[in-house]
Amino acid sequence: MMEHFRGVQAGGAMVILAYLAGMAAMLWVLNQAKRSFWLCSMLALPGTLCHEACHWVVGKLLNGQPAQFTVLPRREGHGFVLGSVAFRNLRWYNAFFVGMAPLVLLPLAYGLLLWRLGGHPVLGWPEAAMVFLLANLVFAAVPSWQDFRIAARSPIGWLLLAGALVWGWLRFVQPEAAKVRPPRARVRSAEVRSAESHGGRSSSARLPDGWIQKG
Repeated sequence: MMEHFRGVQAGGAMVILAYLAGMAAMLWVLNQAKRSFWLCSMLALPGTLCHEACHWVVGKLLNGQPAQFTVLPRREGHGFVLGSVAFRNLRWYNAFFVGMAPLVLLPLAYGLLLWRLGGHPVLGWPEAAMVFLLANLVFAAVPSWQDFRIAARSPIGWLLLAGALVWGWLRFVQPEAAKVRPPRARVRSAEVRSAESHGGRSSSARLPDGWIQKG
């Protein structure tokens, strides 16, 4: 994958920069569109469809028993909901994966980006449409607060989080702490040797008056 990406970089750095700039601009537009119910509903429709489809597919595979699927936006309280999936059987073993399912869209977007750049694209309307789709996938990959609440029902998520924290500590924090820790054992042994050496030299100076040490 990385070799392929290096080949893409060598083939068209300007196209890569144009893609990344276009995606950043589109993500900004999608974020600003949250202020308008209809504008956000229309612009984010491809991402909403993929987001809810991830929930539905993972729920189907893990016996979550999805019962309702909709991407019709609706107002709810002071905000609005772009889409939703209802489940009849969310349990400890599937709630985390169902809630976090939209994260799958991130590697999907990355793969699509590499595939598109590998074809040596020419900037135009087809590439603008691809940028719009990629930005939608990244935008929709972020789980909602309701998704986090569903995932938090499962102990699997907490165990994975604890494992990630332990791995991060052992991988990054502990090695750095060992580098800056002073070698106290070596310093102490050096001090002992120095004290013994000084003690040997000072023993001849403690002879009583009138005594002469002979070698």
